[in-house]
Amino acid sequence: MTRIRLVVAYDGTGFRGFQTQGSLRTVQGELDRVLSRVFSREIRVVGASRTDAGVHAIGQMVHFDVDHCPFSADHLRYILRAHLPVDLTVPRVDIVPDTFHVRHDVTWKTYRYELDTGAVPDVFRARYAVHVPYSLSVRAMQVASRYFLGIHDFSSFCYVHAQQPEKVREIYAFHVEERPGSILFAVSGNGFLHNMVRIMAGTLIDVGRGRFQADEVPEMLAAKNRAKAGPTAPAKGLCLWQISYKPWPYLDETH
Repeated sequence: MTRIRLVVAYDGTGFRGFQTQGSLRTVQGELDRVLSRVFSREIRVVGASRTDAGVHAIGQMVHFDVDHCPFSADHLRYILRAHLPVDLTVPRVDIVPDTFHVRHDVTWKTYRYELDTGAVPDVFRARYAVHVPYSLSVRAMQVASRYFLGIHDFSSFCYVHAQQPEKVREIYAFHVEERPGSILFAVSGNGFLHNMVRIMAGTLIDVGRGRFQADEVPEMLAAKNRAKAGPTAPAKGLCLWQISYKPWPYLDETH
């Protein structure tokens, strides 16, 4: 058996999320369809992160198994790029041992969320950034973001019907950066709950607007009540940026 890992990038606008959902167009569904055609057998990929409808990715990871791969990694990458739709691509292919697992072996993930802060919405970023037509206090958002660092129960910051029974996660880094015409949130952690990053982003936006004070975030965390946190920010501003694994000797993590 040969296990193959793909780095996958996609514009999430036209997908109903990553995971297969019947006849709906999904990232996993497109990958399964193309890979099954290439290998002339049914292929079902395993994904590292189940991104929601409208969420983008630059560093999604998947793996799948075949009895034999007649292609080199570079040749397979070329074939997949030729057959995949324009909003889905594979920047990298690796042949990995069958002990490697894209989901179980994750050490951390990084998501980015982008705000368009221009006076007029930037039409060329409209699919990837959320326009905020009011002034925001970047300093207040930076202070608030620090309260997310460390190990917490994030029940207040996940979809109320989230299927994950364990709500404790660890956040390693949270950066709020102002750039010309934009504000960027970048958050890294050992895992994320359903809608967690989008709710943290929505809460920070409300802090920036003055609807919440930065020091209210610990109270939100302690409440373990979704109603206490801010709104869920729109999906289009979110991008799965990078997934990192423990230092396997055969994997170069640069991609």
